[in-house]
Amino acid sequence: MPPTRQTLLRLVAENASMHAEPLLAGLLELLSEARGAFAGDVDKFLIMLVVAIRAAGHRDFADAVRRRRMEGGPSVFPSLGVNIQSVADSIGAPKETIRRKVSDLVEMGWIERRGNDLHLTPAAYESLKPLREGIYALAARHYEVVDAMIANPAPPPEA
Repeated sequence: MPPTRQTLLRLVAENASMHAEPLLAGLLELLSEARGAFAGDVDKFLIMLVVAIRAAGHRDFADAVRRRRMEGGPSVFPSLGVNIQSVADSIGAPKETIRRKVSDLVEMGWIERRGNDLHLTPAAYESLKPLREGIYALAARHYEVVDAMIANPAPPPEA
């Protein structure tokens, strides 16, 4: 039976100092890639993450991605719905700041507005492929680190 999340959190907390380098290095690589992809504006990366999370949560998202690769597919990906206010709330930024940055992302063709909802476009999906691959690499690296912690946990502290 796999360990519970609580068990994993305790294990990581107890072993993090011994594995800090690979955990932090992967995160640094991802954030550096994001900074480059968004011309230094990490808030735009966070906005795209919120929009992408809402798209990825839709039951038809994976199918829409496959269709897009094979036959052109939809002009935007299906989404559970997200608006400027909910993005602002999600990342803790002022609504007006998010509105301006979303306007930039719309101009870039990475987000499309439909009513009040923001949708991830295939152009963003393709343009941000290096970031997607960075997220996959980060997940794999963290899996490897946690797997190593499970296999060889730190000895208990001496009393």
